Amino acid sequence: MSTIVKTVLSHQVLEGSQFPQFQKEIERLIESGGKILMLDFSNIIFLKNSELMAVVAIMKLVRDSGCILLISAMSEQVRMLFELTGLEQIFQDPTDKFGGREDFRFSIWD
Repeated sequence: MSTIVKTVLSHQVLEGSQFPQFQKEIERLIESGGKILMLDFSNIIFLKNSELMAVVAIMKLVRDSGCILLISAMSEQVRMLFELTGLEQIFQDPTDKFGGREDFRFSIWD
């Protein structure tokens, strides 16, 4: 059975000096058996550019570990940002954008 790790994001975690520590925590959770990571966006209404880059870094980390990434409670503004930047398309079609990594899956749960 896969272990699901739910992580509630906040602006503080995604910005500045706290992000490297958060990223190490994600790595530790994956190494300890987490196979499915759920990012809970319920505290995030919008994303600044630096925060969006932090989310992309998390997505790459999860992809490279062969785990599954789920996103829950995404606001309409964040969803629109994913659409405008093409992130939604990139993560929904891993065989085209990530060199055939079919084991990486990205899903958005409402």
